[in-house]
Amino acid sequence: MSIIGSRELIRDINEKTILKTIFLEKQIDRASLARKTGLSSATVTKIVSILIQKDLVVELGESDSTGGRKPILLCVNKDYGNILGVKVGVGYLYIMITNLNGDVLSKSRLDYGEEADPVKITNIIKNYVDEQNKNSLVGIAIAVSGTVDPKKGIVLDSFLLNWKNVKLASLIKHVLKAPVYLINDVDSFTIAHLWKGKLVNYKNALVLTLGTGIGGSIVIGGELYTGNGGAGEFGHMTLIDKGNTCSCGSQGCLESEAGFDALATNIYEKTKSLTLKEAYRNYRNLETSQIDFLKLALKEDENTFKTVFDEYSYIVGIAIKNLINIYAPECILIGGEALEFSDYFLEKSIKFAKAAAFGNLGERVTFEIDNLGTDAWILGGIYKVVQEEMFYVEV
Repeated sequence: MSIIGSRELIRDINEKTILKTIFLEKQIDRASLARKTGLSSATVTKIVSILIQKDLVVELGESDSTGGRKPILLCVNKDYGNILGVKVGVGYLYIMITNLNGDVLSKSRLDYGEEADPVKITNIIKNYVDEQNKNSLVGIAIAVSGTVDPKKGIVLDSFLLNWKNVKLASLIKHVLKAPVYLINDVDSFTIAHLWKGKLVNYKNALVLTLGTGIGGSIVIGGELYTGNGGAGEFGHMTLIDKGNTCSCGSQGCLESEAGFDALATNIYEKTKSLTLKEAYRNYRNLETSQIDFLKLALKEDENTFKTVFDEYSYIVGIAIKNLINIYAPECILIGGEALEFSDYFLEKSIKFAKAAAFGNLGERVTFEIDNLGTDAWILGGIYKVVQEEMFYVEV
């Protein structure tokens, strides 16, 4: 590498280091920046001036001082550009526009019907951006269930969406003319909690999301662990020999035994309510329909609902126990749409898992419950856009 090239690379690395530090600290003065980054005061002062000229950083005003000249606080210009985040669910899109800080400027849930047509989904997203976005787009995050190739922007397998090798990123980039980052939805959920949720203070943790699908992720050393791609597919661990056929083609997976579709089917088979039987026969294979059916079951046949959820709590408890024995995590974060019915299973599941886990492993786990809600499925992808577009240096 040439000397000029080396100098340019070092300058770029220093610039991104300073920008990332300001972003993570939220507010910081120049002297503190020098201490945290290990860069000289002169280098920090010069780079900060460049970042201010680029409109990436702004001065907030003076901070408190114990004596002498009061230092001026710096922060990232949150209005430098917007970020679009999309969660592709079963039958719906959850779309969000934020500033660089992840502050929500606009969000909406839009149905696309029973068939997950990538072109139709792309057009819905474009129409939303045309109507709602009032700033330039720094980047776009798309969260989907299943296995993705983030470098190529391809959804390799999404059984819930019935997608295989779908080049979603290129479709969306073509119409919106901005960088597109594809991410597994549970990975996005996890990154959101590492950024501003329940995992901020944990180094080693697991995430389990329960709903129409069942997903998971692994956190090691405070970072999302993806293995060779696709790590954390807890929903496809086999729990029952020759059990229900799963969307992945296997049998007895956690998802096929404890996803919303399995719950709805179980209620249908046990209930004597004609109202519920008719509702089941008419409901579409959409997440909203499944949740509505479960709510109706609670209203129309509470005894059957509770019986089914007692069985559900046991299955989920076995899964959690297995995860504790394999990973011995500090924390297990539980999220997903099933939390709407948490009163009917969650405490039982956790109690069983703690008691059944090997030795004292269960007692050493802290259980956390999602506090970000639906936004978490997108916010992690938005943080990934910030990282890649604002802090990454190509060597």
